[in-house]
Amino acid sequence: MFGLPRSDARAVALLLLLYTLQGVPMGLSASVTFILQERGATYGEQGVFSLASWPFSLKVLWAPIVDATYFKSVGQRRTWVMPLQIVVGVTLLALSSALGGLISESGSDVRALAGTFFWIYILLASQDIAVDGWALTMLSAKNVGLASTCNAIGQMAGFFISFTGFLVLNSYGLDLGTFISFWGYVFLASSFFVYMTKEKTCVQDLSVKEAYAQAVSILKLPAVLKLSAVLLTRFIAFSASETLTTLKLLEKGVPKSHMATISAMLTPLNLAMPMLTRKWTAGPRPLDTITKTWVMRGGVCACAAALVLFAPDVKSMGGSIPYAYYACLFMWLAVYSAFSNAHFISFMAFYNRVSDADLGGTYMTILNTVSNLGAKWMESVTLFSVDAVSSKICVSEQTREVMGSCATDALKAACKGKCTSNDAPYYFLVLLSPILAFVWLKCTRKTIDWLSMADKSAWRVRA
Repeated sequence: MFGLPRSDARAVALLLLLYTLQGVPMGLSASVTFILQERGATYGEQGVFSLASWPFSLKVLWAPIVDATYFKSVGQRRTWVMPLQIVVGVTLLALSSALGGLISESGSDVRALAGTFFWIYILLASQDIAVDGWALTMLSAKNVGLASTCNAIGQMAGFFISFTGFLVLNSYGLDLGTFISFWGYVFLASSFFVYMTKEKTCVQDLSVKEAYAQAVSILKLPAVLKLSAVLLTRFIAFSASETLTTLKLLEKGVPKSHMATISAMLTPLNLAMPMLTRKWTAGPRPLDTITKTWVMRGGVCACAAALVLFAPDVKSMGGSIPYAYYACLFMWLAVYSAFSNAHFISFMAFYNRVSDADLGGTYMTILNTVSNLGAKWMESVTLFSVDAVSSKICVSEQTREVMGSCATDALKAACKGKCTSNDAPYYFLVLLSPILAFVWLKCTRKTIDWLSMADKSAWRVRA
């Protein structure tokens, strides 16, 4: 920040604010996932709720509208960002007042929760289109690569504050409704900072039809098609570990407040990763980080099986967990977070490097959409698939002994312990991670090398 020109420093500050606010509802939805798991939600119900974040994987459908429709007197990006901030704020305030009826001890309305967060994610995805496009013109050409750093740091910070921050505060008595209400007011106030920011003149003035034609032209580029094939399959090796490990630990009795504390301890590392990896991600070949460390990440995923297998029996130990186990859990999360963040930043830096600023936010939106879709379709498939093949069993909360089946509502009601899922499908998928990572890299290595070496003309739409 101190070495940047004043205009770029102001741009970085605004981008950090906007990307941080994008991360807040993501963290809130993760908090709801934890609460639903505590209330006995099935993996199928978690799968339904996971669909709420799909708008980030579908935003390419309306990105040309965001690019082409605006008021010139307000600005191409501010036309969208300001009202979207206000609508998100109002939605969060409405959600906070209705939350008691959606989540309760007697049962949770998962579909209504998913629908509400789906609407919030639509608003955030639309804002993301505008902010990504704005970043390409807000920053100077020399420092445009900082947009990926702002994105990574901002969304991580927002997620941490609204997820880990809430879980810690919740252990001291803060309820989710009050927390959501607070962020509703923050979103409303943030629109003022966007209003006070000047915006550069739009490079192109396109109709909605021309913007959609432009998007189709981008999607037809051979370079974009090859990158899309990489992005849509990239999460196959890691989905089971990322999606299910935390839920399994909660099932085993690890308190959510303890998980939040560990997450808080990881925050300095997560926030430092964009700076620590800048040497590789800011260079001419940011995807080299992917090819050199992909299989390592798969190996770390496999280690999650040991954490679940040796999770201590909290009930029999009087509610305490050995510090040695927490140390192992912390080390695993730290190593995995380092790989995950490095890969995310590498991909984002590559998008910023190859995107054509003359095509506004549509180009960045297409690449980000495909990237998000690669993660989301595997997350939902993993949850639904594991729920379908897992047997529902009644387990004693004192001894962890299997007391019977929970396959039907009647058996679930008769269970004197806790209804949960067997662990075999989880172990199978997680232990398969390094093999899947190796096979994926073997199949995509030549494509990734070609993408890294391709000339910029390969990413440009010819008039």
